[in-house]
Amino acid sequence: MEQFSLEKYLENPNRKIVTRNGRNVRILCTDRNHPIRPIIALVQIDKCEDMYGCYTKYGSWVDCASSPNDLFFAPVKKSAWINLYKMNSIISPGPRAYDTKEEAESAAGDKSYYISTIKIEWEE
Repeated sequence: MEQFSLEKYLENPNRKIVTRNGRNVRILCTDRNHPIRPIIALVQIDKCEDMYGCYTKYGSWVDCASSPNDLFFAPVKKSAWINLYKMNSIISPGPRAYDTKEEAESAAGDKSYYISTIKIEWEE
């Protein structure tokens, strides 16, 4: 997970925010009149209950210590398609990833080395 910062959040306020321990967070305000904790957020405790917290511009809930309630940007799941090739006994991916399977297959090139097109997934 990527550490929260108010500056990055304001660039894209639609990014999902979670606590260090994975609870969902909804930012209510980022301009609270307070010198250290300008952020007010609701943290989901369970399906029926939220708690509010006041945070620093770096998403810290407690000064000088980490807390399960500290803020983070939720990981973003991404995916792409890559081609696999075999030369001699070495299997390797192609030089780039593609948005669609069809795109990757049409770019496969020399079919004598081509094995398959596969989907890869990761989090950033």
